[in-house]
Amino acid sequence: MNGYNWSHDRNIITVFSAPNYCYRCGNEAAIMEVDEFMKYTFLQFNPAPKQNEIPADFNRRTPDYFL
Repeated sequence: MNGYNWSHDRNIITVFSAPNYCYRCGNEAAIMEVDEFMKYTFLQFNPAPKQNEIPADFNRRTPDYFL
């Protein structure tokens, strides 16, 4: 649910690239950054809104390129 998951005594990591997969899983997404010294950090992304939920700051105006 955190965008990544360690397994096998922290020898394998799964990084999830789709936040709220299929609009129903509620998971975060992540990017794992590894530097030249093999130190790592994670950049995490919040889940996408659930299907049929519109965020409060969503602008319903149609973009000009669709007109």
